[in-house]
Amino acid sequence: MSGIKNLKRIALDSNIFIYNLEQNPQYVQFTDEIFKRLIANQLKAATNIVSLAEILSYPETEKVVKEITEDFFSTPNVTVFEVNQQIAIEAARIRRRYRFRFPDAIQLATAKLAKAEAFITNDYTLKTFTPLKVLLITEV
Repeated sequence: MSGIKNLKRIALDSNIFIYNLEQNPQYVQFTDEIFKRLIANQLKAATNIVSLAEILSYPETEKVVKEITEDFFSTPNVTVFEVNQQIAIEAARIRRRYRFRFPDAIQLATAKLAKAEAFITNDYTLKTFTPLKVLLITEV
């Protein structure tokens, strides 16, 4: 777990939040490391509002939706970007070049424009994105 040890700014894919929320037994040790460093002010992260939409696709009740939304926005040292014109244009470039799904292109555009040193995901196909270091959650 040394992939983010020397990094100051990362970007997080939606699945990182989902694994942490679910306490996924396969990945929780890795997500805990990320969120521990965020809470300790040792790391800053960026993500896009698309992450919230993807996270909220799973809960069944409005109460849970409200709690998750509050937790998402109160995570220390995480900046949540909106999809703006600059992100949209960059995401379109990424989508054309790499043929990634639209949410992935938005996340990578956000990471790039936020000047993240690495993008953390569990989607192996995103490792082909060369303008930015892409780390799988297990490489954290």
